[in-house]
Amino acid sequence: MKILGLGILLLAVSLFVVRTAGADAMVTLSADPTVDTTVSEMENSQMGMGGETAHTKDPFRGFNKAMFVFNDKAYRYFFKPIHTGYSSIVPPKARGAVKDAYINIKMPIRFFNCLFQGKFKGAGKELARFVVNSTVGVGGFWDPATKLFHIKKEDRDFGQTLGKCKLNPGPYLVLPFVGPTNTRDMFGDLIDTGLNPVSWVSFFFLTPVEAAGNFTYEGVNNLSTGKGKTYEDITKPALDPYIALQDAYMKYREKKVKE
Repeated sequence: MKILGLGILLLAVSLFVVRTAGADAMVTLSADPTVDTTVSEMENSQMGMGGETAHTKDPFRGFNKAMFVFNDKAYRYFFKPIHTGYSSIVPPKARGAVKDAYINIKMPIRFFNCLFQGKFKGAGKELARFVVNSTVGVGGFWDPATKLFHIKKEDRDFGQTLGKCKLNPGPYLVLPFVGPTNTRDMFGDLIDTGLNPVSWVSFFFLTPVEAAGNFTYEGVNNLSTGKGKTYEDITKPALDPYIALQDAYMKYREKKVKE
């Protein structure tokens, strides 16, 4: 039962990561004022870090396209109606408070990846944010670290850490419910899951169904508070939505590595 629970939990984690039908590529970092990032504009002709190039390795194209269609249907007919209904019922301030609380509790992911990347100032900022938001911010449901003290969140993950170590992204993949990724980021997600306190609580103290519900709720709430480019902004006007999402994801990840 524990192994079965772990399998269900990992599926739930993929939902929480909100890559459902490519949500990871939906996010535009510059649209989020709480994220501290200084990034140069990417060049379409040549990608820099980690040996990435404008040509994406896609050896599993047939499988990937089938998964893209599956995720697209799942997004349009399942997740979109859920988060649309949720948004119409729950006020924006309440949804924002829930998102802030999840961001606060996931501090170890950002803190340790700052250390892995040699961003010691960033690690200090993450600790300061956690203390302020956990106390003055009432468990993180409010974000005074950003709003009062102008301490912005460091957006760091282990896939990004591996990219900074010059590890190539590897083949492009589209996984069911997870959406676009690559072998480097897929491994990075597993490490970040291990650093996520929500994963620890879910594994040791919740039943598989409760854990799945917890992660799924976070994913739905995050979708309802999303800013910047959305999945439909990327795919709807595109002649080839599959290529458009692939390009958006790879550029987004390259931008992350360059931070």
